[in-house]
Amino acid sequence: MYEKHFSLSSRPFRDSVATGDYVALTGHDRSMRRLRYAIEHCQGSAALYGPSGSGKTMIASRLAIDLGVPTSHLTFPALPAAELLGFLADELYPSLTLSSRPIGESLRRLKSGLTASVAKGNRPLLIIDEAQLIEDPATFETLRLLLNFTTNGVANLNLLLVGTAELLLNMPPALADRLAARCLLGPLTKEEARSYVEGRLQAAGADRPLFSPESLVALHRLADGLPRRMNRLADLSLMIAYAEESECVQIGMVESAAREYEPYPTLAA
Repeated sequence: MYEKHFSLSSRPFRDSVATGDYVALTGHDRSMRRLRYAIEHCQGSAALYGPSGSGKTMIASRLAIDLGVPTSHLTFPALPAAELLGFLADELYPSLTLSSRPIGESLRRLKSGLTASVAKGNRPLLIIDEAQLIEDPATFETLRLLLNFTTNGVANLNLLLVGTAELLLNMPPALADRLAARCLLGPLTKEEARSYVEGRLQAAGADRPLFSPESLVALHRLADGLPRRMNRLADLSLMIAYAEESECVQIGMVESAAREYEPYPTLAA
């Protein structure tokens, strides 16, 4: 609705994990480099953890594209072990899909497919998103055992576990010991938040600043530096600025957006 008013080609702060919306930031790039090093050097598994809304899924998706290897990105991890193996076999090797998926057949398909992939120079990547939701120890154990499929002593499958800090608390020691990298993705700094907002605006066609310096500081503070919250507050702030026929978001507009965004706003008596 406000795009025309601000001469934008699209909504800059839509909720999205599209890799085209990725903005290079110091902390995010640092995590990307550590994860990529662990995967490219065939170290088997890694974990990316941090608060909800910090951009973990975006980084995992961007990493998969940059690596250019066959990837299965599982966003509903609370599966029994047998279903997890069947899902993974179908995701990575759909040409071998069978109507029946007993666990033994899934394992054979995975072992055969992974061996063939490695022979072609590709080690597939399995991304388990929201991995803190895994409650069944058998699921963690299945993931660990998948790393035992090896060629010349190197795991044929790369595993990236993504979740909140509870992931590390729930993970069995036998799998935690296999992690080659543990990357904490925290909230954005003030400078990163400014770069993030400006990057998203530029990608949407903005040719001038649309947030005052004071409003950017308030946006960072009120969103706790979390990109997902920043997206929602920034989007609503632009809507308020449009409604008030303002050419730029001011601090009061961000504060109004934050009050509207509260899930349980205080009702006046």
